[in-house]
Amino acid sequence: MTLQHCIIHHIERTVPGADVTTTLRDQENNSAGSAYSLFEQLKQSYQRSSQKQYGHFDRELSDNPVPGWLKEQQQGKSPFPRTSQRILEQLQQKMGENDEAFSAHIMIALETVMEQEQLYIFWINHVESTHIDNSIEVAPTAYIDSNKLQYGARVYIEEWLEQDSQKYLSIITSRGNKNLSDAFNGLLGFSTGLDLVEETSEFLTIVDQYAESLPEEKISDYKGKILDYCVEQDKHGAPVVFEDISTQLNEDQPKDFSTFISARQETPKTEIYTDRSSLKRYVRYFGRDKNMSISFSADMFGQDIIYDEASGTLTIKQLPKSLKQQLKSSSSN
Repeated sequence: MTLQHCIIHHIERTVPGADVTTTLRDQENNSAGSAYSLFEQLKQSYQRSSQKQYGHFDRELSDNPVPGWLKEQQQGKSPFPRTSQRILEQLQQKMGENDEAFSAHIMIALETVMEQEQLYIFWINHVESTHIDNSIEVAPTAYIDSNKLQYGARVYIEEWLEQDSQKYLSIITSRGNKNLSDAFNGLLGFSTGLDLVEETSEFLTIVDQYAESLPEEKISDYKGKILDYCVEQDKHGAPVVFEDISTQLNEDQPKDFSTFISARQETPKTEIYTDRSSLKRYVRYFGRDKNMSISFSADMFGQDIIYDEASGTLTIKQLPKSLKQQLKSSSSN
């Protein structure tokens, strides 16, 4: 992995309704040392986020200048610092469409991973805190909490320029601030290209169908391997590659599972990104209200735990020992 370019700018509106101002660097930050460390922290936070949406530049937005600027940078017609400044100027314009007060640093970086270029845009917030200074006095300070990335974007450059893809652009926006989210979306002209919930649901349905062909004693282990792989890929912001997972499931017949998937997909794909919430629900059933909370592993459903839809009742055959003891103690009292 090589961090080719890295530059940080500042953008803010000090009070609601005031003008949006920027402080722009002319030279890149050093792509080593502290800047590289910060980039890696932000990238890991981005990859781990469950809020990512996958899509592409909206082709119907003819007035979106960002794709053109990125192409000029790739062609050597525009230096990276100038390209980044243009992006900040575009963000300044988009933020000017609301009255929200804010302050942020924006890191724009270009990394090469296995000869594939990836452009990142990170919105960096500072968290107010206190520290003890050299005079042994308590004084205000601020730090970057890289674990709480509210806005960010990634562009797979080659996939964008060379392939007819619907997922080369991914983006994170905060659900808690519509104005800032709209501005960040508008900066890139983001258009959703994938329905992660739908794709994950289709994949897990196929997993269940495949499980029906296995001996009963192998089903739990098989599903566990698939889910472990999916969760691990999701943690790294990587797709589920069907050939890879198929090989891990059965080295003697490495294409068996991937062939089964492609034969049953509505639109055949070689890989998908998954929805983290859907994976969690597949692993466990969970529900609660004011007076009760229930959670159990999915492989217990239909065996040790049986649901009767007509009566709306749940029958539990094997109770946890700790619960048995509590119930026994309560009944004896």
